[in-house]
Amino acid sequence: MIPMNTPLKRSRRTALVLMGAAPMLLLACAQQPEVQTAEGLFTSVEACVDKTQNPYMCKQAFDQAQGQAAEAAPKFASVQECESQFGQGQCGTQQTTGGHSFIGPLMTGFFLSQLMSGRGGAAPAGGPPPVGTTKGEPAFRSASNDWLKPAPSSTGGATALTRVDAQPDRAMTVRRGGFGATSARRSGSYGG
Repeated sequence: MIPMNTPLKRSRRTALVLMGAAPMLLLACAQQPEVQTAEGLFTSVEACVDKTQNPYMCKQAFDQAQGQAAEAAPKFASVQECESQFGQGQCGTQQTTGGHSFIGPLMTGFFLSQLMSGRGGAAPAGGPPPVGTTKGEPAFRSASNDWLKPAPSSTGGATALTRVDAQPDRAMTVRRGGFGATSARRSGSYGG
């Protein structure tokens, strides 16, 4: 037991302060709002407008996807090589934003995602985007009829495509996520 008049060492004070702050930090993390994102795959702006009733959002997502398509598409040495993976008539000569020509698959649709709820207002650097933010990504169709989209790249190198289980031109689906849902899924619990 420490006598009352003995001053505490700095390390003990620091430890006590940190122990007192830990519950507040955990409480703040547990109260993160659930993030909901509406997502859909569309083969045209018209099909998107038919399902969402929002021409501006559909056009914005299509334009974003079209702007990314040449950068995201895999590059091939010949049309035949490309068509072996993406199908007859689905490949052509394209040009990157840097002006380089290449042979690659043509964009056959676009993925649209919109943040529905979560943090509102301006997004902090590296944080989630504001509610209502629309994002479009190019969609490619493989020769085996799989839908593909650019995979997130952490290396900054060539973009890979990833297979997506989605039916085109259907109503948008809502995906839930966020810190609480992620940790709940890992622990085997339901409902984040």
